[in-house]
Amino acid sequence: MALVYELNRPDPLKEPCDAATCKPPLVKVLTPDEFTDLPNISQEGRDGLAALEPAEANFVELYPAFIIGSFAVPDKSDPTGDPDRLSFYLEADHLIFIDDGTIAQELLKKIEATGMLTKPTTSHTLYAFMKTLIADDFTWFSVMEDAMEQLEDRLLDEDGEVSVQTIMDYRRAAMRMGSYYQQIAVMADLIADNENKVMSREEARTFAHIVSHANHLADRAEMLREYSLQLYELHQTQIDMRQNSTMQILTIVTVMFAPLTLVTGWFGMNLTVLPGLDWPYMAFTIVGLAALMIVVMVLFFKKKKWL
Repeated sequence: MALVYELNRPDPLKEPCDAATCKPPLVKVLTPDEFTDLPNISQEGRDGLAALEPAEANFVELYPAFIIGSFAVPDKSDPTGDPDRLSFYLEADHLIFIDDGTIAQELLKKIEATGMLTKPTTSHTLYAFMKTLIADDFTWFSVMEDAMEQLEDRLLDEDGEVSVQTIMDYRRAAMRMGSYYQQIAVMADLIADNENKVMSREEARTFAHIVSHANHLADRAEMLREYSLQLYELHQTQIDMRQNSTMQILTIVTVMFAPLTLVTGWFGMNLTVLPGLDWPYMAFTIVGLAALMIVVMVLFFKKKKWL
């Protein structure tokens, strides 16, 4: 269990207290089992979180007195793998993150270290949490773009070997990240509407900044997805060019040997009436003419830059 603020006051979720002692917001990170043991959580909230638990999605749902939601955070080193999942339960006086891992604790520690919490409220803590969740992702996109540009250089290099799977991995990563940011933007937008009035109007408006930031990241992810498609098309073009080059060489070889095949077939017939069979220089003449034709065709193909 982790606290964003060290509070020497009773926990309103476990023991009753008056308004004077329950004013400070309580922000905790609990495991699912610890959350289940809390007595003062509505059954409606428990059921809603239980329904969110198996889903690998970023989702928020507003109830009259509280907000619940879930996060599915992609691993930046492998965005196509299984995401880290956690959920939250927010009321006016307390915010609980339900997390089996360390994502929530690490982000809350980072929030404390940066001092970005200007208001000690649960709503502002959730805002800071979501903002920190995607704060450094533009750097990740820059690294990914550099890697894709290097891949493009390898594709343009005639000797460069690039696997289609590598390009598809970039495409899947961009699609997964784009979906992630779109979901975050939808979450923040729903919270900003503040339909259940769990937070103040001013606090709700701050979530609009997350909507804008997440949408920018989603647009960046879409650009990378389109870039990956261009890389795939470039890869296919390179393959087609290599195949065309191979077919061109085979065609040239076939054309060069066609006259020799014709002569061989002609003089290889079991006939004695063909003209020139009794001429002693016929073989040398045929070899000379064949060599001359080959030389002429090679020069012609080189002039056409087919060789």
